[in-house]
Amino acid sequence: MSQVVGFFIYDEFQTVDLAGPLDAFAVANDLLAPELGYQLTTLAGDATPVRSESGLRTMADTTLANCAKVDTLVVIGGRGCQAVIADQDQMAQLRRLAGNCKRVVSICTGAFVVAAMWPNRALKLATHWDFANKLAMQFPHIVVESDKLFVQSEEVYSSGGLTAGIDLALSLIAQDHGSTLAQRVAQYMVMYVRRSGDQRQYSSLLSVQQTLSQRFQSSIEFIQNNIDKPLSLEMLADEASLSPRHFRRVFKDKVGVSPMRFVQRLRLEKAKDLLCNSELSVAQISSRIGFGSPSLLTRKFTQEYGVNPTQYRENFTMEIK
Repeated sequence: MSQVVGFFIYDEFQTVDLAGPLDAFAVANDLLAPELGYQLTTLAGDATPVRSESGLRTMADTTLANCAKVDTLVVIGGRGCQAVIADQDQMAQLRRLAGNCKRVVSICTGAFVVAAMWPNRALKLATHWDFANKLAMQFPHIVVESDKLFVQSEEVYSSGGLTAGIDLALSLIAQDHGSTLAQRVAQYMVMYVRRSGDQRQYSSLLSVQQTLSQRFQSSIEFIQNNIDKPLSLEMLADEASLSPRHFRRVFKDKVGVSPMRFVQRLRLEKAKDLLCNSELSVAQISSRIGFGSPSLLTRKFTQEYGVNPTQYRENFTMEIK
């Protein structure tokens, strides 16, 4: 029996959030018997063209008010999500549809809309890593899973940023029709049926506050210029003309992490850059960024990003021919 999947879009939605999952379900339709496939439809607040963040204009198939029922309601992310939350009529229609469907899905910042739909439910939600703190602050009743590509919380499913919506769509296809079909869809789309790791592998090292004193800016410059050398707390403290204990306390207070944790994260960021933009081996990269051995780099890299250096290189390096 076919299922109706409704994709809710609005002004300033994110194009990839719609196109990625939509195409995954469409490819599944090509591989399924018609009576088992998905009926795909787009929904909007009214019958006027909807403009995405990138400027793409599209017309939804129907309006929220004219949609009687869907089996899966997919809320797309985008900058316009806050305007949706402020629109009581649209929120009421979304709650109506959500109350009668099999599952509710959010893609990226669509999690904000889903969180607003149920202000009293302590759902676990994923979103783009860059919006995780904002989601947690705006909706303190939500448990934000900032590292996950996607999560399930009862009948509510949510994904991280952008292309993570495809990962979630593949998971839903596997749930509906088995992993073999999901694998065939992934192969057709030239992607993993489930990517290694989680969102931590996408986020770069947080920018250091520009309000740091000259002393600590100099410390960070010293670390950057000597990243390939053995560095110790004592060495960094001496460079800053402070005792190791005082330097560690003040550095963590100003920067947000301890000095040696900062050194490790900076080294791992450099490792990511070299993995994607050079042909150096893991052993060569380990030497260049100051890790004592390739095995230590591999262990620390995997702990930090949820994927080992080789997998990271395979996932993020594209050879152009």
